[in-house]
Amino acid sequence: ILPALRWLGVTGALQAAIVLSAAFLIARATGLVLPWVAQHGVAADADTGVKVSWLYLANIAGSASGSILTGFVLMNILPLAAIAQVLAIFALVLLLAFAWITRAPRQGVLAVAVAAAAGVAAAPLLAAGLWDRLLHKEKAFAASPVVEIVENRSGVIAVTADGVVYGNGMYDGRFNTDLTNDENGVARPFALSLLHAAPKRVLMIGLSSGSWARIIASNPHVESLTIVELNPGYVELASRHPETRSILTDPRINLVADDGRRWLAARPNERFDAVVQNTTFNFRANVSNLLSREYLALVFSRLAPGGVFFYNATGSNRVQRAACAFAPAGLRFMNHMALPKDGLAVDFTRWRRTLLDYRIDGRAVLDPGNPRSSEALADLMSMQDDWRTGRGPAGAMETCASILDRTEGLAPITDDNMGTEWRYPLGHE
Repeated sequence: ILPALRWLGVTGALQAAIVLSAAFLIARATGLVLPWVAQHGVAADADTGVKVSWLYLANIAGSASGSILTGFVLMNILPLAAIAQVLAIFALVLLLAFAWITRAPRQGVLAVAVAAAAGVAAAPLLAAGLWDRLLHKEKAFAASPVVEIVENRSGVIAVTADGVVYGNGMYDGRFNTDLTNDENGVARPFALSLLHAAPKRVLMIGLSSGSWARIIASNPHVESLTIVELNPGYVELASRHPETRSILTDPRINLVADDGRRWLAARPNERFDAVVQNTTFNFRANVSNLLSREYLALVFSRLAPGGVFFYNATGSNRVQRAACAFAPAGLRFMNHMALPKDGLAVDFTRWRRTLLDYRIDGRAVLDPGNPRSSEALADLMSMQDDWRTGRGPAGAMETCASILDRTEGLAPITDDNMGTEWRYPLGHE
């Protein structure tokens, strides 16, 4: 239904109304099956109770196994359109078997068989360009087209022709490690050496395009980088692009498929000089698991002496307040929060030296003889003025003292208040 609506260009409230109506009709039809079978398939005799019990058991087993098979197996093997075809074929086989056993009228069987066959044939046609339409909506034919799709049980990752990555429909980064062409804020992972003298052992929660992983692992001070990513599809994606392909063969990088918070909680003896997290938007479902006061305490328990937690606040005042309430010695760098375990040692001289030493896949990040490199370096060093003068929210850097003053009245994020996840969609934050 949704692909058909996208083809027809139906969006907004009308689309929601049609989808909800269709969902109601489908749920109603599905809900009728069990009582119908119980009524017509179970004889009213002394064994009625036992037979109905077996029928209910079969219904439960079918519902559970169907969800597991589709959600955990098929979605990790086939794209959505192919799953629709498989389910239509499966339904057709069951129909024919049921018709043969019950000697159902030929006309009815033929009608349903034709409908199922039409569904099998139509699925690829309806799915053509589906992700463009779902992602860009009414701008589908004007925006940069989707050229790569990775589908699995963890979600859908889309990449557009201009290198932008979308995870489950939301902006998730871009393939770029070029500091002189900083379209997506890659100055932030490069800034690790501004905040820590020698981040030798680093943990990164989330992979996305892999661009940040390539930058951080290339830091001259980094000896090991552990990356915990829930969706293995991002690893597959990184392997296809020259900017990030080498992270799969870099001996300093250890890629782990797991939930970041679960992985941290299960390893009480791990210690890192830096934990880096380019967190998704503050209003997305379950993101409080990576922003709450309890999570901050967990991360801090895994920091080595002098360690720093560097993570994306995604422009949320509430996230910034939660960070500074937990670690008042921290600061904001662009849209990231830098929270020190013992105190930050911000050093622009050290950062400049590190940037000039930086090599990614053997290539110098900055060339002092190149005007673009010189301009990029000068822009980064100009942040020192913001740091010295304390320009507050208008500057690239801001102290926690300033943040706490301007966010007074906002409650910090905890595991049980869900941050902005409910307030943002309702327009309250």
